[in-house]
Amino acid sequence: MPYSPRHCQHARLMLLLLVGACAESNLEPENARALEPPPVYRTWWAEVQACADLSAPFQRVRWYEASQIINRESGTEHVGAWLPPHTILIHSQRLLLEAAVKHEMVHDLLQVPAHDSPLFLDCAGM
Repeated sequence: MPYSPRHCQHARLMLLLLVGACAESNLEPENARALEPPPVYRTWWAEVQACADLSAPFQRVRWYEASQIINRESGTEHVGAWLPPHTILIHSQRLLLEAAVKHEMVHDLLQVPAHDSPLFLDCAGM
């Protein structure tokens, strides 16, 4: 039975989540699906790059939205999440929450899961 592009997208996301979960996260997104980033994300990416004095192609990021993003260990819900190397999940009801999206962009530009850098506050406001 041939697989549809949607099945392949879902399989890639699940693989990324499994790898990401082993690397640094206990995230469990619900109803995750590929997201065509809104045009404003390119503007925010440029702003975060300028603020952080870092550069990377916007196209490298794979975007997903999910109805919930839960940390299995703590039971806390998240507005967004970054999974290495270049996957960003955003809660479906917070797709245009600028600070949250920029926060995940900072993770991708720095390529770190930790929040030690002042760039999270300086460039994303959180």
